[in-house]
Amino acid sequence: MLMSRLNRYMMVQTLVGLCLALLVISTVIILVDFVEQSRAIGTRVDIGSLDLLWLTLLKTPSLIETTLPFVFLFGVLTSLFRLNRSSELIVMRASGMSAWRILSAPIGLALVGGLLGTLALNPLGSAGNAEFEHRRDALMDVRRSANVEEPVWLRETNLDGFTVIAALSLDEDSQRLMTPAFMYFSVNAEGVPQLERRIDAASASLRDGFWEVTEAVERTPNSAALDLGLVTIPTLINRQALFERARSPDGVSVWDLPGLIASANEAGLATERYELRLHRLLALPLTLLAATLIAAAATLRLHRLGGAAAFALAGGLAGFLMFFLQEVLGSLGATGALPAATAAWAAPALTALLAMSYIASTEDG
Repeated sequence: MLMSRLNRYMMVQTLVGLCLALLVISTVIILVDFVEQSRAIGTRVDIGSLDLLWLTLLKTPSLIETTLPFVFLFGVLTSLFRLNRSSELIVMRASGMSAWRILSAPIGLALVGGLLGTLALNPLGSAGNAEFEHRRDALMDVRRSANVEEPVWLRETNLDGFTVIAALSLDEDSQRLMTPAFMYFSVNAEGVPQLERRIDAASASLRDGFWEVTEAVERTPNSAALDLGLVTIPTLINRQALFERARSPDGVSVWDLPGLIASANEAGLATERYELRLHRLLALPLTLLAATLIAAAATLRLHRLGGAAAFALAGGLAGFLMFFLQEVLGSLGATGALPAATAAWAAPALTALLAMSYIASTEDG
């Protein structure tokens, strides 16, 4: 019963530290982002302070999701440092609790927080971020000019080969390709592609599972052109992958990312940024666990031995180092230089192992 009460006490103290850290960090990022939106949008269009604040609040869940590792780092650091300074950790040790039993509540909260951040906070932040981008573009009149042609190239695999789709431009308002050409290739036993037929059209609108093609003309080798008129062409390309391909990965929910990646692969679109985003979200519980273990390693040293403040400062610096390493690896993963899984999981995994090794050596000698 005593251990149960101490565990509950540790959970309450950790939650207090996390709430305090969340309040401080959220206030800072809201103020900073409000100033940034005032500079980026308020200086270009006539917009009131309340509208700017609303734009900032739309981004807030996404910003909080990004700063969750720092919330857990400084929240756990604050709570454990306070318990250490008041000698409560000494009392817990004297009652027979090991360092791992003391840390069971913060570790559990980190894992639960990571799961909630991935499964609940991320969809909320993604929806808010998407709405923010839509409102910002509408305010600043950001849209693609109809007179500017931006070629579109897509590639879709099929049973006996692949199809290359080339279009003069993509009209995102009406969701259709302008002047598309569908080129069907077969692949022989040696792996050499051969053009089987080609369909040229005036436009192609993507529907659920098919292209609606207008003024289609089919051409095959050694045959005359055949006027098809209005036809439908089956496709596996997802509308989200095609028409939202320019959206930031932050605007896509974790629930939509797997389907978007699969559909984008079918369409021959680059998926590195989306794969990295998915793996980072899946690694969020491990990232929060690593931040919690860093804070614990920096504050378990007995306060009476001196140097507690220096150790706490070192823990904060270690957390920033993990974040910096994660960003560097993420940049490499976004360009395809590193596999997305390695770029997302390596930094928190390495940090967690090092922190656990330090805690174990301190606890067991």
